[in-house]
Amino acid sequence: MENMPVLEQNTAALSGPTVPWTPRDVAWGLIMAVLWVIAFVIIGGLGKEFGLVIDPSVLVIFGTLLLLIPAWYFSIYKYGATWADLGLREFQPKAIGFGCGLMLLSLLFNLVYATFLGIFNLEIQPDIDQMFDGTGFPVALLFGGAIVAPVVEEIFFRGFVFAGLRNRWDWKKAALASAGLFAMAHVIPTSLVPILILGLIFAFLYQISGSIWPAILMHMLTNSVALSVAYAASQGWIPAP
Repeated sequence: MENMPVLEQNTAALSGPTVPWTPRDVAWGLIMAVLWVIAFVIIGGLGKEFGLVIDPSVLVIFGTLLLLIPAWYFSIYKYGATWADLGLREFQPKAIGFGCGLMLLSLLFNLVYATFLGIFNLEIQPDIDQMFDGTGFPVALLFGGAIVAPVVEEIFFRGFVFAGLRNRWDWKKAALASAGLFAMAHVIPTSLVPILILGLIFAFLYQISGSIWPAILMHMLTNSVALSVAYAASQGWIPAP
């Protein structure tokens, strides 16, 4: 196994693995990603106009996979980089334990934040359980949200965006920028702060481990819990949150 930074080190001193792509490439990658998503939304809208209903599971899986195109083009295709350069490397197992601790703190924050929103009759992710009402393939939707989305989003936002910005900026600024973009990509205003915090945690895990796998696993855990609760609520197994 390659020599990786240990958690006990001062993270401010860690430079992280260097990558060949630049912040300019990141900017173009973000523009391409936005254009892909807009095109996907337009296609979905046209489908509805002509009576072609697209299952939400298809939108989640293929809509998310589109993010791989700019990440691949501006790293592997343009510079001859590898998937390891995008963060898919080995890591020290202790990073998982560290990540679980941070996720627990994030959960405690979410409980306080949800209580605050409740004062105004708001939710962090309103109507998330309704995602399952319009799908004929709930297992595919769970797979897309709990497996596909975490892998692809971490490759794009941490492996590509964060790593590219870190070439020029301090890693903390790069982490904040990538986390902000990650939060805005989820659209829902009430979820911006919790998702921003998750983005910061995921970037930090990448910074201290040299791999995006710890972030992917924590991302999978978060999405799996949220979607499982949403599915249970949609089936009436538990009260809707």
